[in-house]
Amino acid sequence: MVRWQIWVWGRLRKTASEVHLKKRRTQHRCMFVTLAVAVAVLLQNASSRSCADDRFFEARIRPLFIAHCFPCHTDAQADGGLSLESREGWVDRNVIATDAPGDSMLLKAVRGELPDLQMPPTDSEQQRLSAAQISDLEQWIRDGAVDPRVRVSSSSGPERRAREFRITDKDLKHWAYQPLASTPPDDRIGRTSAELVDYWVEAKLTANGLQPVPMATPRELVRRAYFDLWGLPPEPEVVEQFTANPSDEAWAALIERLLASRHYGERWGRYWLDWVRFAESNGYERDGPKPHAWRYRDYVIESFHTDKPYDRFLEEQLAGDLQIADSKPTIPQSSVAWRDAIIATGYYRLHVWDDEPDDSLAAEFDELDDVIVTTGAAVMGLTIGCARCHDHKFDPISQTDYYALLDLFRDIDPYGTTIRGGGSRAPGRIESWLCDKVELEKWTKEKDERIAGLELQLQESPEDQRETLQAQIRSLRDQRPPFDQALSIQVRAGERPVTHVLARGDYHSPLQSVSPAYPSVFHELGWLPSSSDAESFGQAPRNRLDFARWLTGPAQPLTARVLANRIWLNHFGRGIVETPDDFGYTGLLPANVELLDYLAQELIDNHWSIKHLHRSIMNSRVYRRSSSQASSVAQANAIKDPDNRWIWRQNLRRLDAEAIRDSFLKHAGVLHPKSGGPSVFTDLPNEIRDTANPISISFWGTSPAEEQNCRSVYLFVKRSLRDPILEAFDFANSHSPVGQRPITTVAPQALALVNDAFVRRQAEHLANRTLNVSPDPRQRARSLWWIVWQREPTESELESALSFLSAESANGSETERWVALARVVLNSNETLFVD
Repeated sequence: MVRWQIWVWGRLRKTASEVHLKKRRTQHRCMFVTLAVAVAVLLQNASSRSCADDRFFEARIRPLFIAHCFPCHTDAQADGGLSLESREGWVDRNVIATDAPGDSMLLKAVRGELPDLQMPPTDSEQQRLSAAQISDLEQWIRDGAVDPRVRVSSSSGPERRAREFRITDKDLKHWAYQPLASTPPDDRIGRTSAELVDYWVEAKLTANGLQPVPMATPRELVRRAYFDLWGLPPEPEVVEQFTANPSDEAWAALIERLLASRHYGERWGRYWLDWVRFAESNGYERDGPKPHAWRYRDYVIESFHTDKPYDRFLEEQLAGDLQIADSKPTIPQSSVAWRDAIIATGYYRLHVWDDEPDDSLAAEFDELDDVIVTTGAAVMGLTIGCARCHDHKFDPISQTDYYALLDLFRDIDPYGTTIRGGGSRAPGRIESWLCDKVELEKWTKEKDERIAGLELQLQESPEDQRETLQAQIRSLRDQRPPFDQALSIQVRAGERPVTHVLARGDYHSPLQSVSPAYPSVFHELGWLPSSSDAESFGQAPRNRLDFARWLTGPAQPLTARVLANRIWLNHFGRGIVETPDDFGYTGLLPANVELLDYLAQELIDNHWSIKHLHRSIMNSRVYRRSSSQASSVAQANAIKDPDNRWIWRQNLRRLDAEAIRDSFLKHAGVLHPKSGGPSVFTDLPNEIRDTANPISISFWGTSPAEEQNCRSVYLFVKRSLRDPILEAFDFANSHSPVGQRPITTVAPQALALVNDAFVRRQAEHLANRTLNVSPDPRQRARSLWWIVWQREPTESELESALSFLSAESANGSETERWVALARVVLNSNETLFVD
């Protein structure tokens, strides 16, 4: 009130001159008093009424909501999309009409005037509102529905969407949905892609007052390149050769040699397997095997090795079967391309599978959800699965969008296989023969004819011959064609089921039916095929093939951004977008969107070549910088940018589980050259065998001891059981997409490196390699350093090693002492981290 009086008085002083004010001071004072009293009365009445309305809400309405409505209508549990937990909740759904209280949907529902919408529902245990309670609601609405509650939101988190789904201007302007835009200035045109990577990084460094640190040493660079592209340490002579000639040309040649090797496919194929939650077992209690899943793994490795264009790679996995039909006769049956297209559809069979669900149809929708979640995260960087039960709370993805995408996959025969031990689901068609259809039909016909002949003999044979003939018939019926098989999709036999939007994700509560469609936000953005492609695509995808081609089409920048970010992440330990599976509102903003867009455009312009992106990144100066923070430049930068967000240095990175295990085998000189084929089972410790589920462990096979020393990517991936070393060092969770593995540092890791039987065996092999070098302990120690770390030991390190061996002399033979030293070296940070 005092503030209002001051304002009025100030305005009055400005409306007349000082002389006029003196002459009329008495009149103005009377005016002011009258005005002030009137304003005060109005404000007092309004304040009194507001307080009364607030008190009425708190005394009558809020307790009613809490007792009768909150079990089903809060922000966390918003049945029908309605929350009564705050004013925003019921305003979003427009269920209260203060200008026409009798038309309020809320009142009609509690009165029972809406046959299809009665509150509480007729099957609910909640009691109906009394006449007095309904009268309170009516009075509250007539008085303007005063609701002092405000939805609580965190300023640090993303803003929740309105209850009524709509695409907003903010959605259309979200950074991840914008066209690729990263055009270098004119003076940079004609530069190499690596130079342009440096340009975009250094522009950010300059803008943030940072200086790049010096370049890494030649040894550090070689080790970095080998571990990045192969997941293996370099040979000592390779380090020596590059150190003697660390030129740009020698560096580029080294990268080309690494990219040309199948080891590259084994390394980078494993990343893709993480992204699509690859496993060779079904999960759940029995965790039975997925037949021939290893062929999909080999397909992925070979695709990376041969640098298959990423758009083709995606198309084969999402719609290889349709691709074959669309490309006839250009893809001959049984050709490599034909086999790849069939094997690639194993992508749809990688999910967890419950062989004994409570509800088979509900389980089928769970599996379809798994496919949508994986495709959204791995390919599009979107959390589409959040829209299964309701509109996405943050991103512009509606529940209708979700089910329109799900409908694309309803043509696939549901997963099913016979599981030993029971199961309530009928077997499905989950495998395909990798042979010419004519050959298969010929073989099947000959088999049927032989069976028919034996059955005819059986009818005419004496009793003493019948048992032999019956055994032959059973054997023939069990005989399988002599052709390869692959885990793959089969198109559903019969009529394709209609897909409905499901209320709360429950198939018992179907709403409107839907047809395949791109998410509505992409229609608003214009992310649709061009008119010239209308015959092929149309405004909505006809099938999975249209969808796959749209993902890498010219109007869609998201797919390229996501892949470029993943490649950068695995070269620097951190993505340009640090949430690689989430480019939506709940993800983090890119540190350098110009750099990301440039890399994405490079990927597209170079025919979706992943190897080209490796070259662009690894030949840049930013990739070759030191990870050390010891220099004065680094120390100054660390004050301004302690997290290295702007990449003024390379990041020190711990090796992942496979690189650690494979490196130990390489150091020991026993790495098996296995390259593809059925997966390998390692010998599990008795402690694991004794405590594992007996049914699950029964599916664990036995492989030759020598073959168990193969690269880790060829080990059998069982969801409920993992190799102990891989488990200790954060092997990927195979139940959901993993864009970036967690890196933990815990005591069990050090204990495993000291005590695990696998590590002890590799230490013994490494010690024997060292002992065979020379009888001189100093030469042996030098050899050990070169094998594991590719460098000379310092004099201090040599003396420490010899002192350790001397101290261990009382604890066993010479070999045992060197085994102990080898275990110390394998357990060191220099072995487990790459600079």
